[in-house]
Amino acid sequence: MGSIQSVKMSLGFKTAGERSRCGNCVNHKMEYVDRMPPYDRASIKCKLGSFMVTSYAICDRYQPERLSGKEART
Repeated sequence: MGSIQSVKMSLGFKTAGERSRCGNCVNHKMEYVDRMPPYDRASIKCKLGSFMVTSYAICDRYQPERLSGKEART
């Protein structure tokens, strides 16, 4: 076998941040709950359905965000 990198490439391996998911879709919006710490937190809302989602959820209307920086070069 070759290097770990070549094996990953042959398998089509993607890291969690590279996979299709609500957290990197153009149709997500971060909403911040304004409460006293530790209960203040960010939530992700789907712009298409106007409901809360988890970062790793996915639907059939996924559209990738435009990548910038290091992600755009790889």
